Amino acid sequence: MNATQKLTKNIGSLFTSQSLSYLISLIYTIYLVRYLGVVNYGILSFALALTSILGIFADFGLNTLMTRELAIEKSLTNKYLNNIFSIKLLEVSILLILIILIVQIVGYPQQTVFVLYIMMIFLIFNTFSTFFSSLFQAYEKLEYQSIATVLNSLLMLVGILILIHYNNNLITFTLLYAIIGGVILIYYLFVSTTKFEFPLPKIEIDWNFWKPTIKTAAQFGLIGVFVTIYVWIDSVMLSFMQGNQAVGLYNAAYRIVLLLLFIPTVINAAIFPVMSRLYGSSSNSLSKIVEKYFKFMILIGIPIGVAITLLSSQIIIMIFGNAFLESTPALQILVWATVFTFGNAAFVQLFQSTDKQILLTKITFIGMIINITLNVILIPKFSYIAASFNTLITEFIILALVLILAKRLGYIKNGKGLIKDSIIITISSLIMGIFIWEFKDYNLLILILTSAFIYLIILFALKGINNDDINIIRNMRN
Repeated sequence: MNATQKLTKNIGSLFTSQSLSYLISLIYTIYLVRYLGVVNYGILSFALALTSILGIFADFGLNTLMTRELAIEKSLTNKYLNNIFSIKLLEVSILLILIILIVQIVGYPQQTVFVLYIMMIFLIFNTFSTFFSSLFQAYEKLEYQSIATVLNSLLMLVGILILIHYNNNLITFTLLYAIIGGVILIYYLFVSTTKFEFPLPKIEIDWNFWKPTIKTAAQFGLIGVFVTIYVWIDSVMLSFMQGNQAVGLYNAAYRIVLLLLFIPTVINAAIFPVMSRLYGSSSNSLSKIVEKYFKFMILIGIPIGVAITLLSSQIIIMIFGNAFLESTPALQILVWATVFTFGNAAFVQLFQSTDKQILLTKITFIGMIINITLNVILIPKFSYIAASFNTLITEFIILALVLILAKRLGYIKNGKGLIKDSIIITISSLIMGIFIWEFKDYNLLILILTSAFIYLIILFALKGINNDDINIIRNMRN
């Protein structure tokens, strides 16, 4: 099996498992949101947002750096395994102290405090799970990550259904996150010691390793900090400025678009180690991968944006019920922020793979500052609608900046081809949108499937998909 076939097979395998996982996740999210209601779901969403922002410091770029370096040199595995584990232990300890201080200073209600503390336990388990996941990613053994993802979703679905049946409260639902997080970590430990035969990580303090590693990882870590802040700060600021109901309405729409992000996430996991190996050895192959990645992302993203914009109210009612109908405009805005996220995914991985992460750090910092500034100005007046709009503006600016830099650095060699493909994809999506508008009152599932078929027919007719694209899709299925 050649490198291209291996890559596309990994993407296909992971895409299948992630699709199943996200379908299950959508089902349990529907039950969870409907059961908890706007206010309680707002509290849970706030806890997830705050712990996610703090939790990025429990990694601070170490996972990404480890994946990149081990993809190039496997003999360093034990060195990274022990030292990265030790650094993470230190970071998690500091993080725990920090969250306790924040809770004591702010003075949250007792229920919110319990939810935050339980979410911190979940976050600790998740931190070490992603540590092992990154290790497996470096070895391009993505099937174990696939199993963990599906297992997590299945356990969440079963657990939520049981808790709803016995009429449990918000605290118990939060405990479920922590318990399943622990189960997933045990699974990763089992795979690491049995399938890979890695020894259990032990504490190792090699200052000569720690200093350059932490310094380089911090460049990735700052990217994670800035991205995590502008992704989750909306919910935190909404909680302070507008209350839990606004957080709940915003996160109902946000939850839908977050589910869509599994598509670039899957490809990122498979393509990152490949890009890292190609850097310095085959610039033409690297450029081709980036251009194909970008094309496939907008090929998927733009029609999704059109369809969800036109069908947003039906989607909200179907998933969350009439109580969340006010989330409709937020969803219509946020879905286009997601389209821009799809577009920049290829270039984010490119900069991280080619040791240009400092450029990405600067771009994400700009995005974070813009997002926070707009939130401070607009959220007090326009609430969660402003938060949605600010996210859209942030993602658009980031996409524009990464495209400009990629072009200047010479990684986009077929710019005219990408523009042509973008125009064809946009035209095909708009024609599909006209069909949706005309028949939007019909059965939602049938309408979506029919619209997707029409989009593909038009795309083929306009030659938006060529033989090279078809071969890539076939390799994913084999």
